[in-house]
Amino acid sequence: MKVKERKELGTREVKHLRKEGWIPGIIYGHGEKSKPIMIEEEELTDVLHNLHSEATLLDLDYEGKKLQVLMRDVTRNPLTEKLLHVDFQHIHENEEVNVHVIIEFQGRPKGVEEGGILNIEHRDLIIRCLPKDIPEKIVVEVTDLEIGDSIHIKNLQIPEGVKVEDDPSSTVVNILSPRKLIEVKPAEEEIPIGEEAEEPEVITKEEEEEEEEEKEEKEEGTEEKTEKESGE
Repeated sequence: MKVKERKELGTREVKHLRKEGWIPGIIYGHGEKSKPIMIEEEELTDVLHNLHSEATLLDLDYEGKKLQVLMRDVTRNPLTEKLLHVDFQHIHENEEVNVHVIIEFQGRPKGVEEGGILNIEHRDLIIRCLPKDIPEKIVVEVTDLEIGDSIHIKNLQIPEGVKVEDDPSSTVVNILSPRKLIEVKPAEEEIPIGEEAEEPEVITKEEEEEEEEEKEEKEEGTEEKTEKESGE
């Protein structure tokens, strides 16, 4: 993938680049000065289409220099999804890096065949290793899982030289019991034999108005009493 040095750094200049079919970006690395770059939008779109994981190492041609990088961040317009910016991290073969690696689940669990539900808690892992040891994916076999069974991070087969940064006790996948919908009928109030249910008290509109007037009179009387006591 070919990128060019970007000398136009202002907002107006960057907008102009995008109109011309270029996407601004940056290359950074440990102990290095960040390098502003630009890449053709069409080429970046093709790379993203074929990029299956953040852990995929990419080769950049930067002004005639070959750089091995990881694509760390891609910014898009939230409304149009149009590409706006891209970040690359320059990788050194003797320095460990943190990356997200996808988990691939293989097989159909026995518990699912019995009516259970496959519940996936982790679809990727954060790992730390040298660039040469970055796995394409972590494979998890789930065929033998029955209802109630689970697999935790500490149970996974991790390649040599790779350290998992996530909590080892975290659940990766488990098989839940079938969901049962229980229809709950409202309880009917029993009426003793020989007795009739009491009819609810009905308050007429006139009675409501009388009660409201009495309430207002009491409030007015309380206010007058308070004013007198204040005057004394």
